[in-house]
This record gives sequence, C-alpha cells and structure tokens, in this order.
Amino acid sequence: MKTTPIIGFEVHVELKTKSKMFCSCDATHFQIEKNTHTCPVCLGFPGTLPVPNQTAIDYCIKLGQALNCEINHISFFERKHYFYPDLPKGYQITQLQKPFAINGFLEIDGQKVRVNRAHMEEDAGKLMHENGQSHIDFNRAGVPLIEIVSEPDLTSSEIAKKYLNKIQQIVRYLGISDADIDKGSMRCEPTVNLKVESASGGKTFYTPLVEIKNIAALNGCIDALEFEINRQIKQWEETHEIKSGTNKTTRGWDADKKETYLLRAKGGNADYRYFPEPDIPPFEFTDEKINEIKQQIPELPDAKIKKYQELGISLLDAESLADDQKFALCFEKAISLDPKNAKAITNLFLGTLKIDLDLDKINPQYFKDLIESLNKNEISSTVAKQIILESYQENKNPLDIAKSKNLLQNSNTDELEEIAKKVIAENQKAVDDYKKNPNSVGFLIGQLMKASAGSANPTLAKEILEKLLK
Repeated sequence: MKTTPIIGFEVHVELKTKSKMFCSCDATHFQIEKNTHTCPVCLGFPGTLPVPNQTAIDYCIKLGQALNCEINHISFFERKHYFYPDLPKGYQITQLQKPFAINGFLEIDGQKVRVNRAHMEEDAGKLMHENGQSHIDFNRAGVPLIEIVSEPDLTSSEIAKKYLNKIQQIVRYLGISDADIDKGSMRCEPTVNLKVESASGGKTFYTPLVEIKNIAALNGCIDALEFEINRQIKQWEETHEIKSGTNKTTRGWDADKKETYLLRAKGGNADYRYFPEPDIPPFEFTDEKINEIKQQIPELPDAKIKKYQELGISLLDAESLADDQKFALCFEKAISLDPKNAKAITNLFLGTLKIDLDLDKINPQYFKDLIESLNKNEISSTVAKQIILESYQENKNPLDIAKSKNLLQNSNTDELEEIAKKVIAENQKAVDDYKKNPNSVGFLIGQLMKASAGSANPTLAKEILEKLLK
C-alpha cells in the first residue's frame, strides 16, 4: 500500500494593534499582570456592546491580499457558540459565511498551496493549570486574531514547515504581528489524515481526520505531524478504519513525550450554532478602499528573491537575504550605488554582516569603495570581511581602516619580484623541495608574505615565485 499525508492548517495570527478587537482595552498581554487589561466588554458582561477595531480589519484585508486572496465586498461577523472557561461570553465573535478574504494561494517550491480564507475573530483567555488548580487570565480575551485556513494541499512535514515559515515571513513583512510562536502570537493547528492507495492502484482509502492542538513551537508542529503520520499508518495497518463524518477527532500534543493524545471528538459547524452577530452591522468595502489598502503592501519576499536572482545571486543566497525584511532593506541600500557587484556584497552580508543591522548605519559608498579595492587586488577577501564589520560599527570608510592598519595589499610586480628573489636565495632547501614537489610552494609564499609584513598580494606572490623557480 502507498500512503500519502494530507495536511491542512489553521494558523492564528495575533495582531499588533494597540487595543483589542471589540473594546478599547490595551491588547498587550504577554508577561503582563494577570487580569489587568480587561473591561466589561471583553469580559462579556450583560448589556455591553462590541465596537470593531478598524485597524485590525484593515490588517486582515492587507494580509488577505498578500496571500493572493479575493476580498469580499460584503462581509459580516458571526457568533460561534461553545462553552469553555476561557471564553467569557459563551461564544466567540468570528466569521464563517462571508470572511474578509477568500480563495488565495501561496507557492511553495513551485507547488501552489490554496488558502481557503483569512478571517477576523477575537482570541480567548488563557487557562493555567498549577498544583491541581486551574486559573484564567482574561488579558488575552478579545485580542484581535486573523485565522488563515489552508486547503489540505500539503503532503509532507517538510513542505508544511516551509508553508508556516512563509506565512510568518509575510506577516512580519506587513508589520501586522510579531508572529512569534514561542510567545503565542502565531499558533498552528494542523489537520492530517492519510490517502492510502493499493499497490495495484485499484482502490483508494482515507484514514480518519485528526486535528492537533496545543502546539507551542514550529519544530513542535513538525514533530507532531511526523508522529501523527506514523501513528495513523500503524492504526490503518491494525484496523483499516476509513474516514467518515463521525470519526473526526481532536488530539493534543505532548511536547515532553513527543506524542499526540486524544482530546475529544471534533464537532462540525452545526455544533457551534453560528448565526450573524446582531450587535455589529455588515461591512461594505469599495474597490477604492481595497486598492488603498493594497498600496500599503511592501515588496514581499518572493518578489525580492526574484529581483536578487536577476542580479546574479543564487536562489539559496537570495532566500537568505530576503528572509528578514530589515536585513533585505540594508542589503538593497548597500548595493544601491554598485548593483553590478551585488554578488560580492552578498558574500559580505551573508558572512560577516549576518547580524542585527541598522538601516541608518549602512553607507553604500563604503561598500562601493571596498568592492572596487577588492577587484583591484588592493585588499584580500579576508581583509574585506574584517574591515567591513569595523566600518559598519564605527561608521568609517573601510579603506581608511585598511590603510591605518597596513592591510592594503602590495601588487607592485617589481617590488614583489625583488622580495621573491631574496626569499629564494635564503631558502635553498625549500627550493629543492619545490623542484621535487611543486605543491610545496606554500612555504615560500609564507616566507614572502612574512618578508613583506603581510602586505603582498598572495595570488600575485605565488605567480611570481613560480615564474622565478621555473
């Protein structure tokens, strides 16, 4: 039998707004004194009315467009009913029928992963279990969330990881969230089951669908998927149970044991008794408003990667440059006066300058001067990497640093030839060794470098030595 994982995702992104989704409470909740950022609205007191956060809605539309989604011109909120201690109202204000963004996609390694929707909702509170007691912190209740729902187009944990990385990257480029999984501002809930095909290709079966909860890290998400895939393979071999409308389950993830465990049967939409939120009127978005938000989207990673490749940079290096937006902007400023040498400047950025950079401290003239000096063999690549970091840290021209430290290379052929003749005359044994084994020329090069106080161009020094020795 051939088994293929079928993986989909619900990714929750907590937005970086000043206030919560439906009230004016401070939306900050990480490492804040418990239950201090609350009010009657987010605590669900009777008679209170929600007032939508316009910035959060704009962020949702912006993210939807970055995910290649269509934007619904008419949209509205709905109530999703379920009873859990961290949900003070007994329902969550969310979207089902007419979310803000629908029918998008992302490309992962040439594969199109469909995005079903990106909709707006409010977060729940946080349950804490200590010493046999349960406590609730409602600071997080009502914080704006965007839920990104993919279609089950992912077929391996490796592709799943790339999908999550790309979501995180886009969200950070847009500046709408830190998308920090460790802090809970990005949370991933995968669904997974298996497509099982007989060896002859005659029959196809699908194992029961599982949704995995309580994943607190990106690597944990991948570990959970791999465990669940292997668990379902074993279960299929034992039971041959196939997917139906009644055997969907939700499982938790135990990061210590690195295994999933059964939580409950998974409910359908009917179980949540969705209906339109009566206290919030529908929204109508004009083309002008949608285009206005679209104009705020910066150049995204895929576009940057393509642009860098056109400058002769490899795909792997282009992806590394575009991984972080601030790093990418620093690189683009550095090559602005000398784009033809972008590849050489890339080597500096992905080597010595792979640090937290300040855009204001990047001087493109310094990079242009350095690369020109490198191309003229006035400095070595090793020296270039050394002095560009010092140049950035002290805001000095790298060539001035090289001169002050006597790091400029001597490429004067006549001067180097005189030094080479002296080195040959003083090292007869090394000369004899060279005649037996030309690879031993390294010793003589070292002596020449020493005699020149390290200023000799090593490539030119080798050429001159070999010419004289022959």
